[in-house]
Amino acid sequence: MRIKVLNPEVVMKIAAGEVVSGPSSVVKELVENSLDAQADSITVEILDGGKSLIKVDDNGIGMEEEELELSILPHTTSKIFSIEDLYQLKTFGFRGEALSSISRVSRMKMTSKPPEKEVGTMLEILGGKIIEKKRVNSSNGTKIEIMDLFFNIPARRKFLKSDSAEGRYVTEIIEKFAFTNNINLTYIRENKEIYKFSSDMDLITKCLKIYPELKRDDLIEIEHNDSLCKISGVISQPKVGRNNRTAQHFFVNNRYIKAASLYSVLETGYGEMLEKSVHPYGIIFIEIPPDMVDVNVHPQKLEVKFTDEQMIASLLKKVVRETLKKNIHFTVEFIGSNDTIDSNKKTSSFSVQNLYNKNENSQKVDFSQNNTNKDYFEITDKFFNNSEIEDLQEEHNHFDNNYKLYEPSKTFDFKGFEYQKSQPFTPVEKINSLEKLRILGIVAERYLVVEDEDKLLLVDFHAAHERYIYEILKENLYEKGGLTSDLLLTPVKITLDEVRKGIILENKDHLEKLGIKLEEDEKEIIVKGLPSLVKIDDTEKLIFEIADDLRISNFDQQTSILDKNLATMACRAAVKTKDNPTGMETLLNNIFEKKLLTCPHGRPIMIQITFKTLDKYFGRI
Repeated sequence: MRIKVLNPEVVMKIAAGEVVSGPSSVVKELVENSLDAQADSITVEILDGGKSLIKVDDNGIGMEEEELELSILPHTTSKIFSIEDLYQLKTFGFRGEALSSISRVSRMKMTSKPPEKEVGTMLEILGGKIIEKKRVNSSNGTKIEIMDLFFNIPARRKFLKSDSAEGRYVTEIIEKFAFTNNINLTYIRENKEIYKFSSDMDLITKCLKIYPELKRDDLIEIEHNDSLCKISGVISQPKVGRNNRTAQHFFVNNRYIKAASLYSVLETGYGEMLEKSVHPYGIIFIEIPPDMVDVNVHPQKLEVKFTDEQMIASLLKKVVRETLKKNIHFTVEFIGSNDTIDSNKKTSSFSVQNLYNKNENSQKVDFSQNNTNKDYFEITDKFFNNSEIEDLQEEHNHFDNNYKLYEPSKTFDFKGFEYQKSQPFTPVEKINSLEKLRILGIVAERYLVVEDEDKLLLVDFHAAHERYIYEILKENLYEKGGLTSDLLLTPVKITLDEVRKGIILENKDHLEKLGIKLEEDEKEIIVKGLPSLVKIDDTEKLIFEIADDLRISNFDQQTSILDKNLATMACRAAVKTKDNPTGMETLLNNIFEKKLLTCPHGRPIMIQITFKTLDKYFGRI
């Protein structure tokens, strides 16, 4: 195959494809242009998820007739003039590609008028070519209408998602603009006003509007300002979060960015305060000199490069930690062997003595905002370095093939037996006889201790129950085509953010397969039926988690999504830590008969240690 020069029209459409990935990217580019034009009032309207119509109307400085015609040519811009300007950017746009690219893959109408002019100019563009130009009466600013996106690239248009999915992506973009700009911003989707933000709204008020599941007390403002960097925004209380990072947003010099490294830095700032699998809310603004960040590294300007990323990361972590230390009040008290245990606490006949008894010098440690002499994170770092409790940290790590209960600190000789570092607890491979299993009790309010004829088992009863429920649900779903529902005597009303609500309504038939019957109210989802095979205690949380599962799943793999949703339902219905479970013998029998070794999420259900290993450990053999 010979190398040849591409037709200019092909080149332009390829370039347009890099900038215009779908309706949401068009909205992003047009709103950024409005902001660069000093607009303080912007209205965005879409139809059919933006496929049929995208309209952005602003009150910015507008364009004269000659500028309007130039704006749709490639690489025409008012924002930079030399290569040096790329490293001093103070605007959203700078390449001069957006309007040119959008005009080449749509039917476009542009109307604009500067304040000093009496009339405006309207251009109608088809596939990048002006087909009509005229003077019109119009208000100050610019209005751009994009119709039939990708009408001339059918192959590209067919890869767009459904109307509801594309509309949801636009909603997410609008939310990001709302966070970062104090303007009057109105968003209309399918002839319905979704958002109306006013310029005097503070950030927490915007968060409550976008995330209605939150309360004002759930959020904490952060603020740091020095000569080099300013960090501001809001984060959530440690106990408030989602099971994914969809509510974490980062902005550099008011520009939304995707920065995987900053997600982990934010959560590291919480230290041990975060529960496992809980991701906090975070709207973080980073302001640094333009020459310390390169925004020209991504076609859609969604990624940036910092000249000193380590400095940014360290500072963000420090700001989060100091903010939490000032605002979170809690107490940790070490209980001695002679102290009275709360009589209301559920106990088991097979109890385990607390490993940590305070000595004469132990004291109560108060981690409050008034306790300025103690640093929670320093104290907990020292506490969790204590060799006596290193093993407890295993619970917070990702599961792998190394299941350890105790690991000696060194090799030692005991009665002629040299003991090397080992892994005495191993995954369970088989059970010789169900009749010989004997439940000895429960430890740590979540593990069954079970005796077999040649080994000791530790069983996570939540994981076991979760897997059992999952198998029952899966069997019924695939055999009958869907789960049966029980109608609720009192329907459950749930307030969802716009994105989650759109996901749930878009997948209403999918949820009916799961036995969940619902309908839409003006601002709520009303759940009228739940699957009859399981008892769901927290319907709201279940709906939130299913929406999040659907949001981050591959929508083309229907079976995989159903399985993930079943796993979420099983987790919600299974017995939890501190519950007082009954029927454990039956549960164990079912688990062993079906040879189930992991929960639906891949975590192990049980581990084992043989009596032979114990005998070796204690020098008996």
